[in-house]
Amino acid sequence: MYRMLLLITMLMILLPSAASAHVVNDQTIYEDIQYSAVKEQIVILSGLGVIPYEHGASLFKPGDKLTRKELALWAGTFLQIKPANTPTDEIVKAALDKGIVTSVQGNATYKEVDQAFFQGQAKLGRNDEELTREALVVMMKPYLEQKVNGHTLYEMAGFTPGPSGKVEDVTTKDMKDKDGKTVKAFILQINGKSFVLGAHPKIIQASVDPTVWKGKNIISSWLTKEDGTEQLQLVTFEQQSANQGAKGNDSQSSTHNHAGHSSESDTAQTAVSPGFPYFPAAIGALIVLLAVWLFAKRKRKTV
Repeated sequence: MYRMLLLITMLMILLPSAASAHVVNDQTIYEDIQYSAVKEQIVILSGLGVIPYEHGASLFKPGDKLTRKELALWAGTFLQIKPANTPTDEIVKAALDKGIVTSVQGNATYKEVDQAFFQGQAKLGRNDEELTREALVVMMKPYLEQKVNGHTLYEMAGFTPGPSGKVEDVTTKDMKDKDGKTVKAFILQINGKSFVLGAHPKIIQASVDPTVWKGKNIISSWLTKEDGTEQLQLVTFEQQSANQGAKGNDSQSSTHNHAGHSSESDTAQTAVSPGFPYFPAAIGALIVLLAVWLFAKRKRKTV
């Protein structure tokens, strides 16, 4: 029995602890956008906080009309009118009180979206026409690069350009989070420099498992400063071939998690998991065997 317990203890020590990143990509963020022409922009806008995470939401519902209440929540979250973790209803009320929206009844129009996000300076044209959730993404797409009121959406969200090039190595490192807890973070080596992967990054055209990114090429990336450290939050990889994509299909990797500019409030649903968990399975099997052995031993004593 002593040897069995010692073996289990050694296996638990050797078991690699899961890293803290909860990665979402264009395959896992929503279940109903795979055929959308703007699915990558949906990922980006989610990363920026234009489309905030809604707890339990697995569908984006691109064809549904954007309601004024949703507009209040989305613009209010993006503009950070309330601290992270503020309940949805409070953000909506604050957006109404601050005049970001004038009503939370009915559906939103292009003009109201322009007013909520850009103080009416985007000059959209179709002023009083209602729009769908996907149409909002199409509308926002140009402003990722085009400035309104002197800023792009990236700049409004506090993002700065990150590195591009080949991922030379991927390692992990113990770091302190904002609450002082020790967490494991992924470190990407790019162009001879080390970059910390954020806790809730959004990834395009790559697996949700950072351990397989070594050797892949990054087309573009964006950073934010978290706890005094610049961290990768949005990363677009070079398009894989069909054969390469088949090796790292992400739809089976995990459930999805959404994180906006207030990503700290997100429920971590997409834990990084490189392949089948052989160590936990082995430990579980050993524990079962130990329980059976102890039960049999006790039974023999009582006979």
